[in-house]
Amino acid sequence: MWTTIKLILTLSIIKGWQSRQVDFVLAYPQAKVDGEIYLRLPKGFEITGRKLKGDHVLKLLKNIYRLKQAGRVWNKHLHNGLIKLK
Repeated sequence: MWTTIKLILTLSIIKGWQSRQVDFVLAYPQAKVDGEIYLRLPKGFEITGRKLKGDHVLKLLKNIYRLKQAGRVWNKHLHNGLIKLK
């Protein structure tokens, strides 16, 4: 990966191309999950002053860090966005 980045930067210097860096803040949550993923609530979790029992779950609508498929979902989201720019 670093070899590719170095090659692109070298080519941009040689050819006089402009280059920019983009930092995706909170990148993973920008992508919607593909499939149904449910998350158990931690003990003592409250929503608007109501205490919820341990048998409640949350259905994830957006991707979150630490999911096994988080990187793949984000990569697919980014790929589709870049294809639309073509």
